[in-house]
Amino acid sequence: MIDKEIALEALCTLCNANVTSVQRQGSQAAYLRSAQSAPPKQLLVKKFIPTVLDADDTCEVSQCNFICLQDLLGGVQPRAGFRRVNQVDIGAVKDKNHIIDENEFFDPRFDYDFTNLRDTATFRRGGEVYERPCGWQRFALRVLDDYDGNAWLGTQYRSTQSVPGEWPVSYHGTSKKGADGIIEGHYKPGPGQVYGRGIYSTPYIKEAIPYAKTFTSQKNGKKYRVILQNRINPQYRQKYNNDKYWLIPIPHGTCDEEEEKMVERAIRPYGLLLQEV
Repeated sequence: MIDKEIALEALCTLCNANVTSVQRQGSQAAYLRSAQSAPPKQLLVKKFIPTVLDADDTCEVSQCNFICLQDLLGGVQPRAGFRRVNQVDIGAVKDKNHIIDENEFFDPRFDYDFTNLRDTATFRRGGEVYERPCGWQRFALRVLDDYDGNAWLGTQYRSTQSVPGEWPVSYHGTSKKGADGIIEGHYKPGPGQVYGRGIYSTPYIKEAIPYAKTFTSQKNGKKYRVILQNRINPQYRQKYNNDKYWLIPIPHGTCDEEEEKMVERAIRPYGLLLQEV
């Protein structure tokens, strides 16, 4: 089993920042480093996606992911001499510091260990096929009662079928900056279609793995990969590449405040997925 300290390191990886918690700040080395620089800013679940998107702008792994996504969606061969980077050095000095309250950020009631599961049935969520993250461990995020009702989450009494009002599941791939490059390249997957600016994710965990960020734990020296598990509002989603990639459009020129509103109503993270590599 992966413990909560590793989950905190995963947050550092996704946010490209020092992340600690009020429960552990007295003992975590990350907090000691952050105390010597900028005061930590509270990281809330509702602000999680915008924080990850901002981190993508300065993360080398994200830059590589952007290039790979451009080539994939453009239907071209990987560019010559390109070196794929997936590893994030969480021990490197970072200029951003976040702090969470674990009791408000995580929801252990809905943690689930998929590590040894293998699906023999087809699951559906929000009317779409749900490829469960078999082989991964999920740390649930505290989202219940935090939005306009809970219908988007379905019901806690789970079966293979979806329920009315439920949103489908996706796995976070890459974000708006990568989509900027797709626009600039004028990649056209079909008549009348042009991949746009926004947040890309996929309903297939296997598709998300190549874009997952990896890190080596400072606690135990083991290597892990991390992916966000989300719910997507189908009202704001566009499908591309044979439905393998879903886009939440964010037009150029959108102000930060409006962008956060768009993100909140269209994509909501509810699980932090970890897997030992």
